[in-house]
Amino acid sequence: MKIGLVRHFKVFTPPRNSKLNSAEFNDNMSGYDIYPVKPNKVNIDSGEWDVCYASTLSRAQTTAKTIYNGEIISTPLIVEVPLSAFIVTNTRLHYMVWQIVGRVAWLFSCKSQKEVKPQTLLRINEFIKLIENSGYQNILMVTHGFFMKVFVRELKKRGFKGDLDFSPKNGKLYRFCSNTVKTS
Repeated sequence: MKIGLVRHFKVFTPPRNSKLNSAEFNDNMSGYDIYPVKPNKVNIDSGEWDVCYASTLSRAQTTAKTIYNGEIISTPLIVEVPLSAFIVTNTRLHYMVWQIVGRVAWLFSCKSQKEVKPQTLLRINEFIKLIENSGYQNILMVTHGFFMKVFVRELKKRGFKGDLDFSPKNGKLYRFCSNTVKTS
């Protein structure tokens, strides 16, 4: 099986302060889900892929429709791992502090996060079962940066080979292959 992963195109975000309180950070995260994207050139040969699975978030949908001419299946199983403020406060923290500590809170299953690591892994495993039983051998996916990092770790546990940048690039194709062939 071959899986191609593409992170959605870069999102146009309005200017913001680099320091935000918790409510401002949460508003920023909600806005990110609806802001438009800026397409970039991606070399995708639609004939190479049997199908494309895309996250249901608009930035992934727009990217998938732009880069792929075949069948696109939308699924919430591959949406980005939601990120929320890790604490309610009026104190302004740098945007990157909110990002990093929020992901640590996800890792340690803190209640401040809408989804925690075990829930994300459940979603990923459900999606992997779905594609394993789909009958498709060449699968293109349009999804999100943090989700991709967690997803790739699960693929590698299953013997897939391939590389992902530490910070996945927007609109870049990453290939992962497994030598195992599923037989009926």
